[in-house]
Amino acid sequence: MIILSLLLLPFIAAFLSLLLARKIHNNSVGWLLALIPFLMFLITLQNSKHLIDHNVIHLEFPWIDALNIYFSFRLDGLSQLFLLLISGIGIPITIYSKPYFKTNPYLERYYFLFFIFMASMTGAVLADDLLTLFIFWEMTSACSFLLISLNHKNRTARKAAIEALFITLLGGSCLLTSFILMNQLAGTNQISKLLNDTSLVNNNLYFPWILILFLIGGFTKSAQFPFSFWLPGAMKAPTPVSAYLHSATMVQLGIYLLGRFHPLFGHTNLWFISLTTIGGITMLTSALAAFKQFDMKLMLAYTTVTALGSLVFILGGTHPVIIKAAVGFLLVHGLYKATLFMAVGVIQHQTGTRHLKKLGGLHRVMPITFLAVLVACSSMAGLPPLLGFYIKELVYEASLSEPVVSYILTFIVVLANMLMAAIAFILIIKPFWGKQHPLNVKEANFNMSVNVLLVAMITLFLSIFTEILDRYILSPAAETILKRKEYIGLSPTAGFTPSLLLSLLTLTGAIILYFNRHLLREVIGRLYILRWLISQTIMQFILNISLKLAEKWTLFWQRRTLSQYISIIFLTLCFVGGIEWPYFKHHFMLDKNELFLVIIFFWLVLPASILLFVKTFIHGLIALSLFGLGLAFFFVVEGAPDLAMTQALIETLMVILIVSNLSGVTQWPDMDRESHWHRWSRGAIALIFGFSMACMLNTVLNQPFDNIVGRYFMNNSLPIGHGRNVVNVILVDFRALDTLGETIVILIAAIGILFLLRHYSRRIH
Repeated sequence: MIILSLLLLPFIAAFLSLLLARKIHNNSVGWLLALIPFLMFLITLQNSKHLIDHNVIHLEFPWIDALNIYFSFRLDGLSQLFLLLISGIGIPITIYSKPYFKTNPYLERYYFLFFIFMASMTGAVLADDLLTLFIFWEMTSACSFLLISLNHKNRTARKAAIEALFITLLGGSCLLTSFILMNQLAGTNQISKLLNDTSLVNNNLYFPWILILFLIGGFTKSAQFPFSFWLPGAMKAPTPVSAYLHSATMVQLGIYLLGRFHPLFGHTNLWFISLTTIGGITMLTSALAAFKQFDMKLMLAYTTVTALGSLVFILGGTHPVIIKAAVGFLLVHGLYKATLFMAVGVIQHQTGTRHLKKLGGLHRVMPITFLAVLVACSSMAGLPPLLGFYIKELVYEASLSEPVVSYILTFIVVLANMLMAAIAFILIIKPFWGKQHPLNVKEANFNMSVNVLLVAMITLFLSIFTEILDRYILSPAAETILKRKEYIGLSPTAGFTPSLLLSLLTLTGAIILYFNRHLLREVIGRLYILRWLISQTIMQFILNISLKLAEKWTLFWQRRTLSQYISIIFLTLCFVGGIEWPYFKHHFMLDKNELFLVIIFFWLVLPASILLFVKTFIHGLIALSLFGLGLAFFFVVEGAPDLAMTQALIETLMVILIVSNLSGVTQWPDMDRESHWHRWSRGAIALIFGFSMACMLNTVLNQPFDNIVGRYFMNNSLPIGHGRNVVNVILVDFRALDTLGETIVILIAAIGILFLLRHYSRRIH
């Protein structure tokens, strides 16, 4: 019941939002809709006490029983952590969104897509089936695309949305391939079974390919190198979208994937090398790129990529401290980044700009926003006694605990954290201190500013009650990944430890970088390799090439006639069938009672052969109708009089309709104009295809077959369908909806043809 409630609540909110946003025009709509994520938050939090004792909740719905595919869901420690982020950060952003958009016509659509995205994220983190996870994974990509392009009239927003969709769908395709290979090797789609018995996948030659495809899927979603450029581009989205999707939830779904499958892949060298290398490159390049920005939102976007790179980097290891550092940093980053994104939205909303050079002295006129940013930036910089400081100590302890190349890993982490702390100093000092500009600025609407402060206060609360946080949230999440119980406290260790020394070194370095920020920006601007690594030029080149190839491919196939399309389809089927040719049964045996079929065979072959030689259209039409009547006679012989009658009627009506429509045409189609090569080549294709299909059908008919479905219809057509004609009962009773759908399709086609003919007749007259 708990899982079902968590899955359904955001969908309910999505449809409620369409009604409430239309009927209620004040800020109360945000508060009403925020009750849904608040309820989700309470349900998840209430269940946390059960997870301490490892009482995992599982829910399963049958989907495709024959293939052992189910809608399977599981609520464990890792799912709980993400659900708390999804719902907890969703509460203030839901309230914040209404005053941000005001009377914007996109508000209804925004709320609907926002909650559908929340539902997709909820389904993804609860999924315990590979295909279920993939479905919700792709739903998040689709929602992200629609939310980035919310203002679809804006060309840059549309472009950014296409880039994000292109990259995430590329990763989704790789991820699906990886999942299919896992299923083929392990024989199951259930994630918990895969993680409990890693030998099902690991001991196989295809394992490296499974891991590589899997990592591409995770890296694209979490904006890792070389796919990191789509995330800064996605900042064209409205601020609530950026605060929720691209800082606290969607991009962290890639991290969730890596954490969830860590027990399956984490022990391999390929995993360690891939994650530490890609994560390290992403951390450093994005931190440097963030440092040179003046647009506050873009600066936050690059720091988000840096944080995601740090998480990927940390998850490369297997030590318990590393896992605890990862889940802790995941929570801390979600909190401070959501606060900062909303704060930047408030600043832009009140001042009309988010450019650092145009802002100053805002602490006097925007004290609530200033306080929220102060807490968030302090946590981002890792200042004591905030939660960010404890997590940073854990990260340093984790990097030192890795026995292989620990000094290199520690150096990369320290350097990235120096840059992040320096950026935090810039974000708090530059806009809020110094000479005030612009003038005539005041604090934002209560519904905006108080929600920014609310998330900051949660950070303070968790920084004080670290024992509760660790016991009920972080430890269950870490134990889910580690597959064993581990206790690692968050409180700083007593004495002068290497972690404390590295923290002091980080803050010292950050202060030095802050005071030399102009020089550093100049140096970064001259790093051409950095421009190449973080530039969107690569992405634009790939996208342009893809579009051109798609255009060429489409034009190559679409500029053809119907007969050419059919010929290509036939040849493709023959080619695919030819691969399985050794397994076909090539011997055809006829009983004495079936010799009459030989006569029908020649009846069918004769008019079909005549079609190769006829020169006039009417002769070809007659030959075609003779073929159809021969087919009707075949149905009579095989005991299907209904089909025979239908076939005969169709052939008769076809001839009548064609002749009546062409009766007023002075020049009938001339079949003699067609070259002999085209005619005989199509004849050869038809012959090859017919022979191939005969071999395939003969092979299928010779296979052992339990006609359980046929027996069901035979036994139940009279008692249930009240008819002795089994075929008719199937069409009008057992499959009535299918028949209705087909009838509707024919009716729609007939209406379309009718309007075309009317339009044509009006043009003539």
